[in-house]
Amino acid sequence: MTPNRMVALLTPLLFAPLAGSISALAAEYFPLIDVPTDALEEIFIAGALIAFAKAAQWTQGWQKYEAREAERTDAAEQLDLREAAISARETELAPYDLEPVSDYYEPAGEYDDWLPADPELDGDDLDVFDEPGAVPAER
Repeated sequence: MTPNRMVALLTPLLFAPLAGSISALAAEYFPLIDVPTDALEEIFIAGALIAFAKAAQWTQGWQKYEAREAERTDAAEQLDLREAAISARETELAPYDLEPVSDYYEPAGEYDDWLPADPELDGDDLDVFDEPGAVPAER
């Protein structure tokens, strides 16, 4: 039996009457407090209601915990399925003996050897425009 069901079963049978009895006994025999005997029933009911409220709060927390665990289990199953699909694809492509693709592409040749066809286009003396449509100054 899960703890959630045990709390739901034992609260009205054990916890609420026990909490009511303890609160009524504490009100009757606690020193320096004078409680009339006709108010002991109300104190008993208040103690039992506190036990019911705490059991409901615990049950709500337990249900939230179960929902989080179900989400984690679902996410783990999806991850396992994804990893199985990747493994199957790798096994399928293994006979081709493919090289992994690198993240960086470097073409043949050096970039330092590159010279622009027009020396004015090498980027060192670009004109800065103050506003769109402005005409660059003549040199």
